Amino acid sequence: MQRSMKRLAGFTLVELMIVVVILGILAAVAIPAFTRYVKRSKTSEAQGNIAKVYQGELTYFQANLERGGVSYVNAGALPTVSPSANKYAANVALWSTNAQWTNIGFSLDSGHYYQYSAPGSTTGYTAIAVGNLDGDPNYSTFQRIGLLNSGETQGSIVQITNELD
Repeated sequence: MQRSMKRLAGFTLVELMIVVVILGILAAVAIPAFTRYVKRSKTSEAQGNIAKVYQGELTYFQANLERGGVSYVNAGALPTVSPSANKYAANVALWSTNAQWTNIGFSLDSGHYYQYSAPGSTTGYTAIAVGNLDGDPNYSTFQRIGLLNSGETQGSIVQITNELD
């Protein structure tokens, strides 16, 4: 007498282990790529704000020149606390009560990852953003230099050091 044998439906242990290995490989590739993508998106803040600081310095210089002055704003680093992997909290008063930053029309009204400075003199200025996106001892730095040359400000390209650090 033949009995019909029913095959039980389901997955074998080998099949499940293959799926786990494939998922592990995908995660190993996707997680670092995603982390890099997130860091890169945060660097757009620095590049955009460096452009605003640079333009603010140009505008201030032209207005100051019309009033008989010949200098750029010397704006110290804000916030004064060194950057970390954590976002700085929004603090409009920090920027709006600082005369140097107000002179170039720059302020931040939302949280941000970078510390900004704009040391200036009678011959030029540098717009600087310093951040620490991953919390290690290394900082990423974005800077653009503007130098006075024969009465005109000539600007450099944005110089980036350790972009994703």
